[in-house]
Parts: sequence; C-alpha cells; structure tokens
Amino acid sequence: MMTTHTRPAHDNTEQHALESLARDTGPLAQTASDTHRQPGEAAIVAIGGRVSPHESKGHPAARGRHAPRVLHAIAPSKLAGAETFLLRLLRRSRGCHFVNHCVTSRSRANDEFLAANVAFDRLRIGGKANLLAVPRLAAAARRFQADLLHTHLSSASWWAGWLERLGGPRSIGHVHGFTSAHWHRHQSHLIACSAAVKGDLVAKGIEANRISVLHYPLDADDLRPRRNRDDVRREFGVGPTTRVVGTFAHLSPKKGYRELIRAAALVLSTLPTVHFWCFGDGPLRCELEATARALGMADRFRLFGFRRDVADLMPAIDVMCLPSHREPFGLVYVEAALAGVPSIACNAGGAPEIISHGETGLLVPPVTSFPTRADAHAALATGLFTLLDDAAFAAKLGRQAREHALDRFRWSDYLTQLTAIYEQVIAADNGHHEQ
Repeated sequence: MMTTHTRPAHDNTEQHALESLARDTGPLAQTASDTHRQPGEAAIVAIGGRVSPHESKGHPAARGRHAPRVLHAIAPSKLAGAETFLLRLLRRSRGCHFVNHCVTSRSRANDEFLAANVAFDRLRIGGKANLLAVPRLAAAARRFQADLLHTHLSSASWWAGWLERLGGPRSIGHVHGFTSAHWHRHQSHLIACSAAVKGDLVAKGIEANRISVLHYPLDADDLRPRRNRDDVRREFGVGPTTRVVGTFAHLSPKKGYRELIRAAALVLSTLPTVHFWCFGDGPLRCELEATARALGMADRFRLFGFRRDVADLMPAIDVMCLPSHREPFGLVYVEAALAGVPSIACNAGGAPEIISHGETGLLVPPVTSFPTRADAHAALATGLFTLLDDAAFAAKLGRQAREHALDRFRWSDYLTQLTAIYEQVIAADNGHHEQ
C-alpha cells in the first residue's frame, strides 16, 4: 500500500534560512511574478490534457475532480536516462489523464527537447546551495496552478522537498539512480526506476511504503528507424555479414568501458573481423582512443560520440554490450530488446530486472566479483564469444527479448500506474488540508 509522510516540524538552520528568504520574497505558495530570467535563459513547458484554467483555480481540495496538474522539475547536467525518459513522458502524456508543465535549468539536454519539438523555458533551479530555487519553483507552481510537483534528479528534488515543507504543493521524487536519500527526505513520495534502486533507498533509511517502483516504459513507436540496416552499416564501412557489438552510454568508468575494451581485445585476438561501435561522450574518450591505438585495434574499436539516431543504429548491430558496474535500470537494454538485439550486462543493479540470463540476453558477474580485473575481462569476453560465435542463438535471444519488452514495458500500463500515484498523493494532501 502506498503511503505519504506527514510534514515535519521546522527546526534546523536550512529551515530558518528558507523561511527568512520566504519573508523577503513573499509567500512561497503564492508567488507568481518571480521568473528570474537571464538572457538566453528562460522552464521546459509541455502542456497537454483537457483542463481549462478556470477548472483548476485554488487548492485541489476546493475544486471538483479534474485531471491532476503536474509540474515536472529537473536540473540536468547532461543527456542521460532520466532526461530521455522525461522527454518521452512529456510527449506521451499529452492528452492523458493529467496535465504536464515542466521547468529545467540550463543544460545541453535542452537541445534534445528542441529537436523533439517539445516547447520549453529554462529556470535557474540547479545547485544544492541555490536558495533562490525555492521561490522560483514556487512561482512556477503558482503560475501553472500545480496540484503536485514531480521532480527528477537530486537538485530539483531537494528544492521541491523544501517547497513542500514550507507549505507548497506535495512532491514526488523520481529516483533515476543510486543517489543519497538525503535529497528526498522532505518529499511525500518517491518513484524508483527499479527494485534495485528502491532497495538502495530503503537501506539508506527511506520507508519502503513511501516508494513505488515503476520501470521505464518504452515501445516500438519510440524507436522507429528511418534508415535500413545496410545503409547504416555502409556509413560505418562494414558489410551486411560483419559481426558488430554496439554500446550506447556516457563514457565514464562506472559504465564498464575499461572492462569492455579489454574484453574486446580478447575477442579480436580470435575473431579479428568483429567491430565494436561506441556511441556516447564523456571523460574516458581520450583514454579509450589511446588504448585502442596501443592495442592495435583502433580501426575495429571505434568511438563515434553522441548520436541522436539510436533508432537507426540499434538494429544495425548484432549484440549490445553495456557492462555497467551497477546500472540503476538500463533503458538501453530495453531499446536493444525492441530492436531484436540481445544484450550483455552485469548481474547487478537493475539489469537483472530487464534481462533474463540465457533467454533474452546474458548476465555476467560484475567486476567486483573477481579477484583480478583480468578475470573480469575474460568473463565478459566469454559472454561476447557466446553470442558472436552462434548467430542463431543470438537471434533467438533477440526475438525473445523483443517479445518480453513489448509485453513488460508498455506506455499504457505505465501511464495508468503513474496517474494512480498522482491521485493518491493529491488525495493525501486534500485529507491533510481538510483536517
């Protein structure tokens, strides 16, 4: 059963600082004029649904039943799983059972909202020391007449929690990764992207009944290719029968790239015609390029940077391998499955909630399970050999992965569950005000 927590007493230094700020800037839950825009900055706006302004005036308890008005808030630093999910949610929930509006800080992720034709503004709410984030969120909530804040990532969740504690709308923190529970301690309810993330939050002191698990949804409409497989392969200089391993992720150590490149070297020593394609940017790029050159495989282990055309690229590979040390969920595993491509992942974090070993992909032990890194490299290489040596088995896993993904990660199911969570949190708030 889902529960929400009661609002605690205000008794610490941060509380007094924010209350002082509220006195200086006006009532947090009433402010409507503070946009704090700078040149080139403006909050993402994506409004849909069937609620007209006159239907949602005043507190939710004072009006009749209507589609919940939900203000999303995010302060991203890059485009990753949380940002991709939010973009798809804003597009998919237009005309749904709730009405969306979203605010975000300045980020390269905003370029993707533009590319997807999602209208937006920017609001300066980033940073854990940015006390002005609270009145800015309050102003946005008031302008949109929000019933609820749905926050993504830690900074937005932290400030929305404080706004709630100071009398603003209730908030739901969407936890997209393994993060500190501290940033969510003032929020009414949390949504975890996997059971693994929920378990991590519970271990850090959050009550289990304050957390709902909703796996990221995805369906074939999210990944419709515009080019065929052979055209994509020609772009990268490989033929239709060349075996290709693809990876799509931020180039950081935790994503397992150092293990992948060493496993690739082992594979190429036996299967020299295999190609490895890496899509993404990050701090490891120069190191990986140098390692590929030093190992004499720079022509077969290639890094192409960030690409928007994942829908075209995914069907052009034969195996998707992302050996993250502990992936919170792994949206890319679902993307691969929908393309009929089997994945190799570490048996850690949320990956086992998506991949069934030997049925829809392969799971290998995480690097921390081995006495030496060389052992970890060898285990990953064994998984790669299994799928590269047996194309029929890999194709079978790919077909089964697609069937599993189409059944398990439907948008219609997700939006129904999300709407129910919104309504329960709002109902709890209505009961609180009626007491």
